Amino acid sequence: MALASKVTSLTGLSFQLRSVVPADAEVVLKLRGQDGDRQKYLNPISDDVEAQKAWIAKQNTTENDYYFVIEDRFTKEPVGLIGLYNIAGNRAEWGRWIVDSSSLAAVESVNLLMAFGFNDLGLSEIYCQTVADNAAVVKFHDGYATKQPLGPSLTVSLRGETYQLVEHILTRASYETTVAGKWDTFCQQIFNRRLAGELGCFEFHHIGIAVRSVKDAAYGYRLLGYQAESSFTDPEQGVNGLFMTAKSQPRIELLENMEGSHVLDSWHKQSVTPYHFAYFVTDIPHALEVMGKLGIRQITPVKQSVYFGAAIVFLLLPNRFMIELMEKTK
Repeated sequence: MALASKVTSLTGLSFQLRSVVPADAEVVLKLRGQDGDRQKYLNPISDDVEAQKAWIAKQNTTENDYYFVIEDRFTKEPVGLIGLYNIAGNRAEWGRWIVDSSSLAAVESVNLLMAFGFNDLGLSEIYCQTVADNAAVVKFHDGYATKQPLGPSLTVSLRGETYQLVEHILTRASYETTVAGKWDTFCQQIFNRRLAGELGCFEFHHIGIAVRSVKDAAYGYRLLGYQAESSFTDPEQGVNGLFMTAKSQPRIELLENMEGSHVLDSWHKQSVTPYHFAYFVTDIPHALEVMGKLGIRQITPVKQSVYFGAAIVFLLLPNRFMIELMEKTK
């Protein structure tokens, strides 16, 4: 198995993992010291910041050892820790896991780590060892992995108390065929709720389609049941447009260059015709702030739409597809 070089970040939907660095020493101490009940099941560490910096610096140079801060992509705040280590052959252990009790990062943080282990490192099996009395965490592991009792001889001593351990094993085959799909769906649902909560309104309106002739293109869409809804000319954007609708189909916006305008030429050259999705939002400045944190980049100034009589702006997704935000007027 070829091991990946040290990674710096693993990006999900609501959360991302980034490598712990010595500057995170206070963050590590704060997260590990948050909850007294949960803390009793963690290996004790020094509360000295400089000692923690030294430990992290050593960990950063240790092969086969990955340690991450779990970061909220909406707030950019650290909300947990997680690690993958003891890599031997095609097997590795994961742990050092703690998530702020107010965060929803548990499933996505583990999903990102497992995807990294199986897909990037090529592991066949990832396991964790948990104190049997830590009922909430054991229950979480029971939901996706095979429990393997370790026998009375395998225990751990924490703060003068001896605890029995249980081991949970997740295989690559089980992750790929069952677990990953369930977790991806759950993470998408969490993201959708959070995005809606952040934006207040994120309402799909239309698909923008670049055409050479609105009249010619409209005829083809009429053969699919589309009818003209309304047309417009927007000198600010340099386009003529026609909205069309059809039962049980998305609204489309056909756009052609105005005479002397070349705004759509690049899309024609690339043979890209459906080139943007458009959404209503209630507050464009706030939406731009939220989208920016998610890696969605603003590519045009905010302009006034002739058709909608409201502010609009275009952004680029990480996959280079474009979206339009339109401010919803009351």
